[in-house]
Amino acid sequence: MAALSRLDRFTAAMESIYGSLTTVDPHTWTPPAASGGHRGRYLWTDAFGVLNLLTMHKEKGAAAAAAATAQATTGSDRYLVLAKQLVHAVHETLGRTRDGSARLPGASDANPLGGGLRIGKLDATGPDGDGQYHHYLTIWMFALNRLALAAGEPKYNAQAVALAKAIHPKFFFGGSQASSRPRLVWKMDVDLSNPLVASEGNLDPIDGYVVFRLLQDAAEGTAKSGEESETQGRVLVDEIADYQRIMARKGEHFVSSDPLDLGMTLWTAHWYAGEPWAANLAGKCFQQICKSYLNFCSLTLFTLTCRLPFRGQQLSQPQHQAPACLP
Repeated sequence: MAALSRLDRFTAAMESIYGSLTTVDPHTWTPPAASGGHRGRYLWTDAFGVLNLLTMHKEKGAAAAAAATAQATTGSDRYLVLAKQLVHAVHETLGRTRDGSARLPGASDANPLGGGLRIGKLDATGPDGDGQYHHYLTIWMFALNRLALAAGEPKYNAQAVALAKAIHPKFFFGGSQASSRPRLVWKMDVDLSNPLVASEGNLDPIDGYVVFRLLQDAAEGTAKSGEESETQGRVLVDEIADYQRIMARKGEHFVSSDPLDLGMTLWTAHWYAGEPWAANLAGKCFQQICKSYLNFCSLTLFTLTCRLPFRGQQLSQPQHQAPACLP
């Protein structure tokens, strides 16, 4: 039996979570409650689900075109529609209270993300209870931004901007320009009224800085195309400046030896790789990789015996311009 292609294996992995994607009617598809979270939705998992569906939209369309089949367009559009359906399901589940009876405070039918999005934890309270994570929210913004670009529908980037506007003042403290210690908190409660974990995530300021810039870049692109005014395009100037203030306060970014943290840092920095701060940060990451993981056997044993698989997997992703490790 012939080995499955990478794309076939990718599809099989997605279908293990979201069910058959090749036979359902994408326009009526309801994502199964299988993402591992409360009421079947978990924000981190589903953010990557959206991104994976966009990858399938691109790759399967390219494969069909290369094979010159009649499904070159309709076959790839299937996954774009499925991505939109998954976005809708997340907004209608994690954008509501845990019993589903109402939207989160600050949200409305016109602005469904005005109250943020729940994590989707199974427990309502406790040390691992539900709430809102800054880094989960930024990866969801990124997924919406990519959907906007893939579909050519700026409304999804506008939704991401609305989410950014809603959550930033809740996670950001030290709003006065005179404040010497602007900072973020790691986790807020479900209604964004109180911090549940007041410490600052190592990557959260950089995540916010990069993702908010990507959202603004897209909004400015829409404005230049004539769909919005130039002023409407510069939608996150103040928020981006807040992240810059935090990064300046922290100084040299601490580079963790954690594989997930290293991989996510490299991925985040690559979006603006031509800027000195990003190039410097990437260099420090590669130095840490050489220092901590030059002995790949030790890394593999440690990952298999002590870590969740997804943490090591992030570091294994191809990274741009990896320098040679010096002795």
